[in-house]
Amino acid sequence: MSDSRNFDPRFDPAFQRGFVDDDSRAPQRHGGIEALGLGGEPIGLPPQPVESREAAVAEVPAHPEPVAVSLEGNPWVKVLWVIAPVFILGGLIGQAWAQSLLFNGSFTSGPSAFESYVVPSVVQAVGPWMVLTGLAALVGVVFLHAVRWRAAE
Repeated sequence: MSDSRNFDPRFDPAFQRGFVDDDSRAPQRHGGIEALGLGGEPIGLPPQPVESREAAVAEVPAHPEPVAVSLEGNPWVKVLWVIAPVFILGGLIGQAWAQSLLFNGSFTSGPSAFESYVVPSVVQAVGPWMVLTGLAALVGVVFLHAVRWRAAE
């Protein structure tokens, strides 16, 4: 064993640099998978003879042609085509309307404070998100059509 004055007394010397001990506390060398008690057998199916592999490959059917899924009967695609421009135009018109109401300077006589400040503020906050959602729906529906498009043969 090493000189004990080189070790920090707060910690076990076995975990400090320079500790050498011939006891069973010394680290053991790893003996591979057999040391873990799992055995040395490979995991999985046993290897097949070459003849049966070739027969198995011959039995596998060829890949069928993928079935093209049509978007024509899908009602959600039609909904996306309607929602996209409605959200884009609604957001832009709402932004313009909110700006004209908030910054026209006629708060003294006219509608109540709710109609003259709260409603335009809410429309002004929601408008950009409507435009963004409409653009995302437009990109999504165009992407769906592009993915499902097949060239005429």
